[in-house]
Amino acid sequence: MIEYDPFSDTVMRDPWPYYAELRERAPVFYFEKYDTWFLSRFEDIWASTTNDLFSAERGVTPEMVLLKAAPPPDPVFSMLDMPRQRPYRRLLSAPYTRRAVAGLEEKIRSAVRAKLAPLLEAGSFDVYRDLANPIATEIIGEVIGLPEGETLPLRGTIKRYFARVPGQVGTTPEADQLRIETLTRFGEIVEERSKSLDPDAEDHISVMLRARIDGEPLDVGAIVAAIYTMLVTGAEVVPLAVANTVQYLWQHPDQRSEVVADPSKVPEAFAESLRYDQPTNLLGRFVKDDVEMRGQTLRTGQGVMFLWASGNRDENEFERADVFDISRRPRRSLSYGHGIHKCIGEHLGNIEGRVILEELLAAAPKYQVDTDHTERAYSEFLHGYHKMPIRV
Repeated sequence: MIEYDPFSDTVMRDPWPYYAELRERAPVFYFEKYDTWFLSRFEDIWASTTNDLFSAERGVTPEMVLLKAAPPPDPVFSMLDMPRQRPYRRLLSAPYTRRAVAGLEEKIRSAVRAKLAPLLEAGSFDVYRDLANPIATEIIGEVIGLPEGETLPLRGTIKRYFARVPGQVGTTPEADQLRIETLTRFGEIVEERSKSLDPDAEDHISVMLRARIDGEPLDVGAIVAAIYTMLVTGAEVVPLAVANTVQYLWQHPDQRSEVVADPSKVPEAFAESLRYDQPTNLLGRFVKDDVEMRGQTLRTGQGVMFLWASGNRDENEFERADVFDISRRPRRSLSYGHGIHKCIGEHLGNIEGRVILEELLAAAPKYQVDTDHTERAYSEFLHGYHKMPIRV
C-alpha cells in the first residue's frame, strides 16, 4: 500500500523515499481522499504540461486542487488556459526577457555587494535570511512597483501564510486573515497609484493600470491577484535555491573547490541545486476530459498534481538522479515548470542566483555551514533550506 500524503508530517520532512516509491510502483497514483491523481515521473509531467488535457482555471495550488478551495474570483494569468492567458502574460513578460534581465546584472551585483559587506565583517550570517531573501524580495518589489520599504514586510506576511506546523492540513483562519490583509494592502497601493499614474512607468502595477484587454481595463482585483502571485514566486524560489546550493556545495567540498576555482561553473551549480532540491514542490490542474495514462483513467473534473520535485529526481531522465553533480548537463528540466505555465521569471531567477553565489564564493570560498541551526521549510508547497547560517 502506498502511504504517500502530501500533508503528512513524514512527507513534509522527507518526501524523497515516497517519490521514489511512487515513480516505481504507482507513477499515476490516485488518492481518493482528495479525488486527485499524482504524477511523479518526469516524462508524464513534461507531456502533461504541453498538451490540452488539463485546466488551470479552477486553481493550481495544493489548497485549490486537493482541498477544493475556491480560486481567486479575478483572472490570474498563472491560472488561465490558452488562449485566455496570452494577453495577460504579454503584459508582464517584458522585464523578464533574457536581454532585459542581463541589463540588471550590475545593479543586482551592486546590491549584493552592499548587503554582503557588513555580513562578512560580522563573520557569520544566515544566507537565506540576511542575503538572498532581501535581495530577491527587493528586486521583485521594484519590478512589481511596490513602495520602497514595504516589500520585505509584505513578503514576511506571505511567508507566514505558507508556514505549517505538524498536523496542519492547509491554511488556518489566522493565516488566511494575514493573506486578506496583504491583499487589502495591495489594493490600496493600486488605488493610490491609479490617482497619479506615470504614463512612462514600466513597473507591473503601472503597466496593468494602463492596459486594456478586449477593450476593457483590468479590474483592481485582477491586478492585486497578479501582484500577489509575482511576489510569492519572485521572492521565494531564489532564496531557497541559493541556500540549498550553499548547503550542497559545502557537503561536496571537491565540487565547491571546482566552482571557486572556475566561477563560470556557478550557473551549473545553481541549476543542479534547482534540479536536485526543487523549491516549488508541486502544483496542479484539473482534468478537462477523460484521459488514459499508464493504464489509469483520469476522469473529468478530478484533480491532477504534478510532483515537480519528484520528476527532477527521476532515474529514467537523469543518470544517478539522487546524486548532486555540478557536471551534469541535462537536456531537459522541470526546475521552472514547463509548457504554457512555465515560470515567467526564469531568466531573472537564474541571474539573481548566479550573482549572489558568485559574490559569496569569491568573498568566502571556505565558508562553514552551522549544521546545528540549519532548517528546512515545513510545507507541502515549498521545499528547501529557509535557515542557512554560515561562518566565513
